[in-house]
Amino acid sequence: MSSPELPPVLDDSYETYCYGHKDTPTRLRCSRCERPICGRCAIPASVGQHCPECVAEARRGAPKVRTALQATAPGVRAIIGVTILFYLADQFFGLTGELASYPPATAAGEWYRLFTPMLLHANLLHIGLNMYILYLYGPHAEQAFGTVRFVAIYAISGFLGAVASYAFSPCQALGVGASGAVFGIAGVLFAYAYNRRSSALMGSFLGGLRFFIIANLVFGFIVPGIDNFAHLGGLTSGLLLGFGFDRPPSPTTTPVQIATSAAVIALGIGLVVYRTATFTCGF
Repeated sequence: MSSPELPPVLDDSYETYCYGHKDTPTRLRCSRCERPICGRCAIPASVGQHCPECVAEARRGAPKVRTALQATAPGVRAIIGVTILFYLADQFFGLTGELASYPPATAAGEWYRLFTPMLLHANLLHIGLNMYILYLYGPHAEQAFGTVRFVAIYAISGFLGAVASYAFSPCQALGVGASGAVFGIAGVLFAYAYNRRSSALMGSFLGGLRFFIIANLVFGFIVPGIDNFAHLGGLTSGLLLGFGFDRPPSPTTTPVQIATSAAVIALGIGLVVYRTATFTCGF
């Protein structure tokens, strides 16, 4: 009976040299590309070790989750861009007096003031906070509902926020900001997450949204000069649109979404008619 052959044993004189340090002998190799590497080049990996080139290539190809999400949100980027343009125009041309929410002017027939306040902001901090929140939450809403519906939700919520401000604010209140529209996005996401609350991920997301909404409303009631009526109007719009829009595909989905949008807009028009009919303040 013959004995099994043993694998050949390398002589101690057998040497290869590190690809990065040509004068350094080594027996290590990159687990990915098999390049000879020395201890100075070796980067620990889950299995074996990698060379710097393979690590750099892996990093270049690694997915950037947030960046990818932002890149697929053209509606968010367009809204932020338009809002910044209006902010700059306001700094140069003083648009606030003509476009801000101002109940006496609205009651006198300047109905465009129910749409334009969401394009204006009081200062850099104001626009920075609103656009940052939109940048964080907006892509999720746009991904969930699509660009066209997302822009519609934003615009309708901004409208209802301005309507609520007109209907319930003091006569001489001057209002600007996209907070109502941003609260609408928070509201529509709340409805979307609530419908999926059995998921651990959505449950956690729902909790974060709940905290954001409550904290900002409380802050608005405590700090003077914040238009919480606009916040509540936008939030109401977002919740109604969210529950109306978030439906499984069926022949009735689009009609229900259209009917929901019409109902929210009708609610706003009704408040405008009532406030205008009972308005007693002058310029």
